[in-house]
Amino acid sequence: MYIKRDMSGDRYFLCESYWEEDCWKSRVLVDLGHDPERYVEYPGGNSFYFKEELEDTLHHMGVKYSIQELERLFLPFMDPEIRRIYEMFDRGQRPSKWKGLSKEELFRRQKGLHSFDKRRLHYLRCGRVNIGNLEARAWGFLNVLLDKSRDEIETLIQEMEMELPPHEILPYIYTSLNMQRHFLHLLTRFHPWAMDQEKLDHFFLEDLCRLNQDPLFFRGVDSHDPDVLHPYLRRYAELYFDGVVFEPPLGHNMGDDFIGTFRFYRRTPPRKGLTLDQKEACKKLGISWEEFPKMTRQELARAFRVKAKEVHPDAGGRKEEFVEIKEAYEVLIGTKQ
Repeated sequence: MYIKRDMSGDRYFLCESYWEEDCWKSRVLVDLGHDPERYVEYPGGNSFYFKEELEDTLHHMGVKYSIQELERLFLPFMDPEIRRIYEMFDRGQRPSKWKGLSKEELFRRQKGLHSFDKRRLHYLRCGRVNIGNLEARAWGFLNVLLDKSRDEIETLIQEMEMELPPHEILPYIYTSLNMQRHFLHLLTRFHPWAMDQEKLDHFFLEDLCRLNQDPLFFRGVDSHDPDVLHPYLRRYAELYFDGVVFEPPLGHNMGDDFIGTFRFYRRTPPRKGLTLDQKEACKKLGISWEEFPKMTRQELARAFRVKAKEVHPDAGGRKEEFVEIKEAYEVLIGTKQ
């Protein structure tokens, strides 16, 4: 099971991936509304339990699950103190279902994963454009994609993408679509900032449309029209044209990547107190100075997305204000480990 948000980000659904007709499909189990925490009860102390209506619905639908699985799904929406204590005791208690499989069996299973998913996950994990050959052997970090429907994979990856700072969007999309294959003759092919922007735009649209027509990528997805860009891919068009920063971050050294050590972002160590720039950035994102130090990278990314939607030119905002929001996010995300 997994929890996903609708396109507006205001409503949540408890969903399930299931095997049918020789592929993984997905279905909605429960509409959780605007606040999944309403299904959690706190009787006192550090204890909690789920309302009977939730478990009754799952039982009626014939869903097989464990309470531990349900707890981990709802954990991000629970009281922060309860979450802290739960995570402290839950640490190291999650045995991998793939641990007993041989490397040969894992390799066979991972061969069924789409290359777009592999490349996306590799970048999100390692932050590198030159990723080498992912098809040569089994990789442990790819196991998280196994036995999941297209919808669950997209939900998982979209949550991870929310932590990407704006200056990483271009290399991420460039790598995920394997756009470097169009520039094999160039020494700078692993540096999208060095590419001609018009050529990048052309190859991006070409590769995105090709992926939209790939039946393997949409295996198990009902009612997909290959002539209409699917919402799974539409967000990349929005990210590319609205969020891409076509200049490398300050201090970027292109030579580092050639020796295999470059990462496209640098995390700065935490400071004691906030600088004036950080305080101003918090103000632009609508975050209080007291709230910011406690926020995770994911929570900060969510705050940025919400604010960006409010001031986006398509929503009636000013382009200058949208740029200011992105710059404020850049200032703050580098302080999060």
